This record gives sequence, C-alpha cells and structure tokens, in this order.
Amino acid sequence: MEYDKCILVDYENVQDINTDIIDNNVKMLIIVGENQNKIPIDLIQKIQPFGNSIEWLQIKSKGKKNALDFFIVYFLGCFVSTQNHKEYIIYSKDTGYDPLIDFLKNRNVNVRRIVSFKQLNSNGLSNDKIASNDSCGDSFIKINEKLAKMPSNTRPKSRNGLLRHIKTFTKKCDDEIEKIIEEMFIRKIIYEENGRVKYNL
Repeated sequence: MEYDKCILVDYENVQDINTDIIDNNVKMLIIVGENQNKIPIDLIQKIQPFGNSIEWLQIKSKGKKNALDFFIVYFLGCFVSTQNHKEYIIYSKDTGYDPLIDFLKNRNVNVRRIVSFKQLNSNGLSNDKIASNDSCGDSFIKINEKLAKMPSNTRPKSRNGLLRHIKTFTKKCDDEIEKIIEEMFIRKIIYEENGRVKYNL
C-alpha cells in the first residue's frame, strides 16, 4: 500500500501515541527499545484496526544509549532514498535529530520533527498554527517563572524529575502537569538533548 506520510516514533523517548491522526495515507513505524516489553493494552487495542499502517519494531540494543536514534535515521534514509517526495515526521523530543533534518530539508526533503501530536491535525498533516494554545493559564506562567529563577545547574534534568519538581509547588495532578510540560516542549521553552532536559528561559 502507498502512503503519503510516514511517522517514525522514538518510543523510548515518547510513549503517547495518538491514533486519531492515522488514515489510509499515513504509515507509522514505532521503534521500541529492547527492555520495553510492557506496551499498554489500551494502546494495542487502538492500534489493531489499522493493520499494517502501524508497524512495531523492537531493537536489540541493551545497554546502548540512544541506539534507537540510529535505527530511526537508518529507516528514514531508506524511505527517503526511494520515496523522497513524501512527508516524513520524526516524533521525538530529542533535538539530536535536528542537524540531519536541516540537512535533508536543504535537499528538498519534506521532513520535520514534532514533540507532540498536537502539532498535527486530524489528517496527520503538519500544522504549526495549532501547535500550541493559550489555555495553560496562570499555572503555566508561574511554573516558568519559578524555573527561570532557579540556578541553571539545579533545574531538573529529566522529564520525570521536572514533573516531580512542579508537583512540589502546585496542586495539579500528574496528567495536568504532563500537559503543561508538553506545552513547554511545543513552545520550545524546554527541549531534550541526549536524554537530558534543557531550558530556554
């Protein structure tokens, strides 16, 4: 089957898969780490109806940091070499892919990285205009202000650490905090580099 768009998911880096953006024109390849043996049942149930449109690939990379990145780059290269007219999307919060993406863009390859499925519309199309919203409210502003006042070397260096830190001074539940963190990634207030959270504050 022919696809117009291909989404490559770094499942070690992001686990929230939105099947709403999948249709007959979208192919999704989910790259999974060797130790990721517990995939949520509800996700599997959502994915089953799409058949071959969504493919799982588990990589044997025990103890090898960032090994999945190389496999995503490999498969992207395979796709581009034979079908460079299509749209390619890497779903990962890690900025390590960006130099390659810039290189390919300069060669007229339609490729980009997203940090949230909110950056795609219901048809899987890239859409910067809907990438972020202004509904985060006062909590979003207060969280950013508190992080900005912290010495840079004391800010949380992982997403889980950031969630725990935010939880210490807000009454938000984990799901609400996750949404705020996602919005911070979308707005490029925070980003990941080699698995570490970094800040643009």
